[in-house]
Amino acid sequence: MLTKSKLIRFFNKNCKKILVLGVGGVSMSSIALLLQRNGCEVVGYDSAHGQFTKIVEEAGIPIAYTEEEVDTNGVEIAVYTSAISEDSALIKGLRAKGIECIVRAEFLGELMKAYESRIGVAGTHGKSTVSGMISSIFIEADRDPTVMIGAGLQGITGGFRAGANRDYVFEACEYRDSFLSFSPTVSVILNVELDHTDYFKSLEQMKESFIKFMDISADNGGVAIVNFDNANARDCAEKCKGRVISFSALDRGCDYFADNITYTKGMPSFDVLYKGEPLAHISLSVYGEFQVSNALAAIASAHFCKVDLDATVKALSEYTGVTRRFQLRGYYNGAEIRDDYAHHPDEIRATLKAIENAGFKHIYVVYQPHTYTRTHDLFEGFRHAFDKCDEVVFADIYAAREKNLFGISSKDLADAIPHGKYLGDFKAISEYYREKLCEGDLLIIMGAGDIINLEI
Repeated sequence: MLTKSKLIRFFNKNCKKILVLGVGGVSMSSIALLLQRNGCEVVGYDSAHGQFTKIVEEAGIPIAYTEEEVDTNGVEIAVYTSAISEDSALIKGLRAKGIECIVRAEFLGELMKAYESRIGVAGTHGKSTVSGMISSIFIEADRDPTVMIGAGLQGITGGFRAGANRDYVFEACEYRDSFLSFSPTVSVILNVELDHTDYFKSLEQMKESFIKFMDISADNGGVAIVNFDNANARDCAEKCKGRVISFSALDRGCDYFADNITYTKGMPSFDVLYKGEPLAHISLSVYGEFQVSNALAAIASAHFCKVDLDATVKALSEYTGVTRRFQLRGYYNGAEIRDDYAHHPDEIRATLKAIENAGFKHIYVVYQPHTYTRTHDLFEGFRHAFDKCDEVVFADIYAAREKNLFGISSKDLADAIPHGKYLGDFKAISEYYREKLCEGDLLIIMGAGDIINLEI
């Protein structure tokens, strides 16, 4: 476990080198940049070049791309992503050299304790969007927050911003209970649905983890801010040992309530009531009914932290989203092409519902399933997740950390959906849509793997 004395040494001028493993990920690249900006000497390792390795290298941090080239000379601590197994040859080799290896979540859990206000956004989906909203509000209010989220945000480097030691906004991922290593004073719970089934074997197991996360903020003298429109999140709140602040677009009795919701070209506006009294009028620049709940979570977080209300209203009105959340990529033959990170059935349904009345001639989806376990265990959910599009074309499953123990394939999904089609590789998909797309169509390139590399 990282000790306080070692943490302090990292932030003085005589600190030794820190090795960041998996530095090509958005979170690990943020850690590398944060350490560098606080006076540490940092080196990195990743198996592949990418968007974030470029950002890190441009900041002057050297990166090795093979394990043999990793610079361990003078390294005292190696921080690694949970995607790297503790039993891997790389980690074992570092430990054999006397280098302390600490997983990302534990490292961040210690690092964030230097901040007065620590807002951790958790939930099966929506974490990056709400973290981006909260960050935008705090930046607009000149609170100079430190930000570490899982997607790029306009105006900052990727998902990272180094600020003062007052406010820390971060995305709290539940996978393998990593968020239980964090130390929030405000724990934001957006929703709780079964996911990461290679680790969580039941919804009840997931709910127990979220309750523990909420209790951490209670132990720190803070609060849990919970979406009471999500039944599972509400159940968790009832078992939380600390103070709970509720928000809802359905239940007027909640602390924060969205009233008089209207839509302009799919983008919502609404009045915010706080304990039954008018607080603010919000007009969003992002699509979808679900964005009302996202905005309420951000408003409640900012209000609790005594952020200027005018800054909250302005920031949310100008917020256009984080990268790969229905992000406009461009146009082809007059068709609009967008990227979306959705990889859970609920996320897919929410995205498609948000734009069903946006006036597109046809709505097409290219989907790359993420992990064999999720595809197998949530198969029935995926079967009906694409009901509101005209066609869904499936790329091969992105394996990530897994082997195919189920014999499942993307073709199985395509065959189970009346308007599904399996093409598999990116070249075939690209050629197919270059022939098919016409003016007025929408193509959404969707998934959490390397589907971002698909070119139309």
